[in-house]
Amino acid sequence: MKKSSKFAIFLCGTMAFSLAACQTDELSDNPAGENTQKVYHVTVSADAAQGTSASTRALAVDPANGKRLISEWAMNDGLAAFVNGDEGKQNNYFVLTTDRGGKSAKFTGDIAAVGRSMSTNDNISFLYPAVALKGANKTITPVERREESVAVGTVSKIISYVPSAKIQKYVSLNLSRQDGTAASLGSRFDYQCKTARPQKVEADKLDIKIGKLQRLVSFWGLRFTDENNNKLSNIDSIYVSNIKASGILNLTDNTFASDDQYEASRSIAVIPANGTKFSSANNQYTYIALLPGNYTNVHIMVYSKGKMYEQEYANVNLTADNVYHTDILHMTPVGPKPWVEVQGVRWATGNFIHYGPERGGYWGIAPAQWWISQRAVTLNNRRKVTNYSNGTSTSQFADFPTQKVEDVDLFRYGHIKEALKLKDNQVFKYSVAGKKLYYPSSPGSYTDWDINGTGATRGDIAWYYTKDKHQHYRMPTGAEMKKLYTEARAIPAYCYTDKGTKVYGAYFTTSTSRGYHEFPAKRFVKSIDSYTNVTALIQANKGLFLPYTGLRDPGSDGMKMRDLSNDGNAYGQYMTTDESQWKDRSADFFFGAAEWNWAEHPKTQAKAIRPVWDSGDNTLDADYLNLRNSLGIK
Repeated sequence: MKKSSKFAIFLCGTMAFSLAACQTDELSDNPAGENTQKVYHVTVSADAAQGTSASTRALAVDPANGKRLISEWAMNDGLAAFVNGDEGKQNNYFVLTTDRGGKSAKFTGDIAAVGRSMSTNDNISFLYPAVALKGANKTITPVERREESVAVGTVSKIISYVPSAKIQKYVSLNLSRQDGTAASLGSRFDYQCKTARPQKVEADKLDIKIGKLQRLVSFWGLRFTDENNNKLSNIDSIYVSNIKASGILNLTDNTFASDDQYEASRSIAVIPANGTKFSSANNQYTYIALLPGNYTNVHIMVYSKGKMYEQEYANVNLTADNVYHTDILHMTPVGPKPWVEVQGVRWATGNFIHYGPERGGYWGIAPAQWWISQRAVTLNNRRKVTNYSNGTSTSQFADFPTQKVEDVDLFRYGHIKEALKLKDNQVFKYSVAGKKLYYPSSPGSYTDWDINGTGATRGDIAWYYTKDKHQHYRMPTGAEMKKLYTEARAIPAYCYTDKGTKVYGAYFTTSTSRGYHEFPAKRFVKSIDSYTNVTALIQANKGLFLPYTGLRDPGSDGMKMRDLSNDGNAYGQYMTTDESQWKDRSADFFFGAAEWNWAEHPKTQAKAIRPVWDSGDNTLDADYLNLRNSLGIK
């Protein structure tokens, strides 16, 4: 992979325009008991917008110059309005609209302060685009600041911003999912704000001049070529990682909160609308909105025609209210690798699984790090699984899903022959450390075979099924797994599966500061919506992703502690070869919404196994590649 310390960015000028959107006038609901508030009819004057296009035109690329974004105010453009001091007292922000487009506009509507008359001393904050506050695809959400005292490692206090049903002076701006079009940037991500006082208050009328709004984002136009410098077309998606994809804006002073470190997503997924593709041919740019900042190790992944390409920049500096353009040339192809290294340990790029027919099927490393059993299922209104082959959810949102022998990712310590007997509860009181395999010498007794023994019925299941392949894996020791527990950096994260569903878990990278982690996740990140998308990073073999897998109790085929719905406390429980003094328990690392722990659990519990790479050659195994290809996994 090519890594550059230089960032080939060309500034094509600051943009002092306000972008077009569509928003119908919608007034705030009056809270109960506040029906006596005085309503003012407001006229807000905004400075001229940049551009020469027709007044009904939303943000667009200039057909004469692909490096120029043009726009003007459009009819029914909307500004959200907030009377400073009224946080938590209204159900909705007030919305002002313009009845004409053009280079300048007057916005009109109604505003009221709670329980009092307004004057020229009142501060009123305006936020654009108002449409981004509404609908299923909203990108602006009012949030309430909360402070919690904790004792987690070196952390003593956590500041969080949680969604609010009432208006607040803080709003969360979410840029983590975009479609790459200029029109969408204008209507959903061109965040602008301004706070002003009324120039005049007469009876029930307010006049306010806000001048130029402050733009909060940068725009980045990207074009790509492959390793042979051919322009990429038919681009399925673009991921930009290690940048801030969300932020908390204080409407009263138009600044970003600096204490939202745990709530900030660090990846932007740019996915075209259904039935469309991105292209870098014919001088076309794909545009992305970003929060300004000085970012390091910015990773860009492009998916095109079933292949993946990457580029990484050591430093990227983005300033608000600027448009940048970059041609990313000779991108490096990315493919699967047998291991990823974190804290000096070479981890397999997936959990150990069985997939396919009970008699035979695939035994080995999962085809992706995000793999969990029942990665795409259909649920009924009681969250019961109705379809195991496809769907819009995963078993992480099912009510006590049942594991199937055709799709297994949880195993009992030392079981090989009985691994698919899901309700078996026999305890294996022997150690599998050192890649050991066993066969029965008498009922209840086992003889240790050498590591190359065949026909074993008990032992290290990961080693047994991979020892004769090109890539050899074994179960991790307690010391190896503890490097993740005590040394690595760990953050709550999610990945998109091949079915488009999301799998949640923990993302680990090598740390030099020892033991930085944002777990238990519910303490640091209040909502899974604020988890970081690490799909592209793990596909580029950068970091380790361990899904929340839960466990199966002895004698049960039902999976518990996997359910994330209804604020559930799902976690991943990962087995090691270490065992208890009485040989009936194994040492496990478990982490999740409410957990960050190391403890011994019964060997008869079925748990996840993330193997460690032991040895291998330069060839990936055919059965592994065939499974990836048959499933269409990138």
